[in-house]
Amino acid sequence: MKMLDLKDAATLAGVLRENPGEEVVLVRDGHAVALLVPFDDADLEWYGRERNPEFIDSIAQARQQVAARQTVSHDELKKRLGLG
Repeated sequence: MKMLDLKDAATLAGVLRENPGEEVVLVRDGHAVALLVPFDDADLEWYGRERNPEFIDSIAQARQQVAARQTVSHDELKKRLGLG
């Protein structure tokens, strides 16, 4: 992991070029303010999905259903579908 003071931000392109795939922490006045991490198109898709309020609500609802035992096991589902 590289640390880069924002005072030296002009060197950011150089740091990224010289350290492909490495995390870079941006620092201002001695404090971390941002983290740059390797990222690809698949990551971008998940990033957007994980911050979608509807997706977050669906996960919360699923957790509540599990806690209330309103789900079926994998084996039970296979039985119901006539698969095992």
